[in-house]
Amino acid sequence: MTTSIEAPRIVVEADAPREVWLAERGEGVTASEAWRIARGGLKARKTIVTEKMNGSSFRGNKFTRAGSEREAAILDEAADRLDVVLANSALWAAGSNDLHRATPDGIGWADQHLVVIEVKSHAYGWESDTIPIEHQAQLQWQMHVMGAAYALYGFEVRDEDDQPPVDGATWIRVERDEEFIEYLVHAADRFIAWREDGCPDVDDLPDNVTDALWDWARVKVEYDRIAALEKSANAALKKAVAAHMPHADRFGATGVGSLGGFQQTVTEIVSIDETAWAAADPDGHARVEQLRTDLAFAEAAAKRAYPKITRRTALRYQEA
Repeated sequence: MTTSIEAPRIVVEADAPREVWLAERGEGVTASEAWRIARGGLKARKTIVTEKMNGSSFRGNKFTRAGSEREAAILDEAADRLDVVLANSALWAAGSNDLHRATPDGIGWADQHLVVIEVKSHAYGWESDTIPIEHQAQLQWQMHVMGAAYALYGFEVRDEDDQPPVDGATWIRVERDEEFIEYLVHAADRFIAWREDGCPDVDDLPDNVTDALWDWARVKVEYDRIAALEKSANAALKKAVAAHMPHADRFGATGVGSLGGFQQTVTEIVSIDETAWAAADPDGHARVEQLRTDLAFAEAAAKRAYPKITRRTALRYQEA
């Protein structure tokens, strides 16, 4: 797919007062909001509008502050991978739509191509070595706004002493995904139109979708009501069986009444008692733990190199 990219413009310079930056940021849709808008329902949209009007109540915590403090150091590493790297704190708008806005952590150039740079610093215990979906959306939106050829995503996981990794951050090149960008742009434009229309409580959906939703929502509401009653009755029956039918906790039980019967089964799952194993055979347990770690790293690398994507759809009911 060939995409025409228009040059972005700076909406707020890096050294502008923070209140100016926040005001202009609130006018448009930013990279951190695009995924929330695309995946969220009416409640999420109303929350975002309220944040834009009144400012977000989130003022950061020790983890976000630590990440901000590490940002410059991680960006320095990006200079080894690109021809030019510049830290960025300016607010940019897309040339194609002035209300599509972003503030990438850095902007770089490689082979005369513009590159957006996003860096993350995670506290000890962070286990994912892939890019979370919300960060993928953030990168795609930034590439859209900036007209970038690709993105460079760098992240580090600090150790138990809150020190950065000795080998530096992990870097992943992210290509433009035009379908992903179109999806985010469509959602953002719907949000902007919805806001300009006064934030109505009902979406303007295609007629066929509206009709199908009407049929499904009526059934879903009744189904959830019945499911809640069944869950409560199910728990009560299990409690009664456990208290009054011998050996039911191990072997299960059956019974038939005037309205029907039940068959309760028990499934045993055998797992490893890691504590007992480590105490009885510490060397053997340690070897297996190392093998587990090596396997996890190998599989993570293979997942990045040979990804296989499987998609499934699911519906969740949202109250009007």
